[in-house]
Amino acid sequence: MTRPNDHTSAFVSVLPGRIRLRHRMLRDRSRYAALDNKLRTLVAVDGDPAIGSFLLRYDPADTAMEARIRAEVAAVWATMAPVGTPDSPTAANDPIQRLRRRAQTRSTINRVAKVGALAGMAGTVATLGVSRKLHAQMGVVAIAATLTHLAVHWRRTFR
Repeated sequence: MTRPNDHTSAFVSVLPGRIRLRHRMLRDRSRYAALDNKLRTLVAVDGDPAIGSFLLRYDPADTAMEARIRAEVAAVWATMAPVGTPDSPTAANDPIQRLRRRAQTRSTINRVAKVGALAGMAGTVATLGVSRKLHAQMGVVAIAATLTHLAVHWRRTFR
């Protein structure tokens, strides 16, 4: 099993003439640039630093090229600090982690809103014969929770 910071875990696809590298450490622009500079001297490179990905293309007839690429990646990787050290991108700066946290927050808010809407509607019906004031207050709770649910899903609601 490879460790998360091991350079071999970055090789996600290896075919003759084509190698795909992707790793969370490469989302850091300085690390990405260091590896990009080394690889461009060997092969054609397409990549995206936002997702930490490289697509390397070379002549499939050159059977030694894969070994040279692996050696260059290992050499540059050895100079990189592991993920989780102070100079590496933390979870707070990682765009993927930020999106996951935002989605989880939305999910939590939406869950509370749905329960609130159901409880408000049930309370509205339950208090119908008891008190007009309590009935109105439960209606406000149901409407507020429903509007919160709509606010979380506004893009899908108003397409």
